[in-house]
Amino acid sequence: MQIHEKVPGKLYIIGEYNVLKSGHGAIVAPVNLFLQGTLVPNHKTTIIEGGISHPYHTLLENGCPHQLKNTVTTITFFNEYLALKNIPICEFEYTIENNLISDEQIKYGLGSSAASVVLTLKLLNRLYRTNLSPLVLFKMAVLIQKELNSLTSGGDLACTIFDVPLYYVRYDLNWLLKETRVFELLEIEWPLLEIKLLTKIPYFLVGWTKENFTPDTNGKVHDSFYQKADKLVNNYLVTYDDMYLRQYQNLLDELGLSRKGMVTPRLKALVKSAKELGVVAKISGAGYGDCGIAQINDKSVIEPLTKMWENEGIIILDIWRKDNE
Repeated sequence: MQIHEKVPGKLYIIGEYNVLKSGHGAIVAPVNLFLQGTLVPNHKTTIIEGGISHPYHTLLENGCPHQLKNTVTTITFFNEYLALKNIPICEFEYTIENNLISDEQIKYGLGSSAASVVLTLKLLNRLYRTNLSPLVLFKMAVLIQKELNSLTSGGDLACTIFDVPLYYVRYDLNWLLKETRVFELLEIEWPLLEIKLLTKIPYFLVGWTKENFTPDTNGKVHDSFYQKADKLVNNYLVTYDDMYLRQYQNLLDELGLSRKGMVTPRLKALVKSAKELGVVAKISGAGYGDCGIAQINDKSVIEPLTKMWENEGIIILDIWRKDNE
């Protein structure tokens, strides 16, 4: 028996930073680049990543490399869940193939950390036939991030689990941080959490800056940002009018004034060159490099915009999903 699974990377369309606040939302979309994994029953649990084999129990005892921390913690968490349900644990060989990084081993910024947790959960859910719903898998993924002390907003997890574009509203973070219960939380409603699946969204051109800087977390995000940002996200959700994307990018530019390096030279060029063609482009995600996106309302602009971006050293990633994918 062999179980194969793939989970997508993601891009924020609108709402990055806004979604860091409990009860605030973002629109996130999956892309056609994937983290893939295969489980095969084995006499001992082994993780194979980058062609190197790592025995799971050795990683537990001796500590593990940074890139496997999410995977090992997820397996351990799931084993604890199985013990609670009196389900016997299986041993397996787990091979991971990461297409969310470039050939030069540089991350695209498509959420590979979240994907590593989600991929492992989806495979284990199938291996043990636990039939956990996407919502329960999402809650598990958040609790695993909590255990790792690496909580994201959760938008990346939701998008990767549901594998469709969605509107995501963050759960009450203060409530979660105060909670001492773990597995009981899988069965209850989470305050403020909302996940709305979207059927049709605009087409975007994706540009990768190949820049990657350590985020400056010193700059405070003020309440005035959240108020304006949430309004723009909600307006965009019901209209898909790129006017709201442009206004949102203006907010991100303002935020960048207090966060050193957030709007990198190439991200700035990506937005500016699109503007010259009458196209709205914006940062996708936290900034500090990685990707930007441009809403394409007229396909005739793709060729000139592609040339302009390439002249700025920006690489086009052909990863946006067409309507039928």
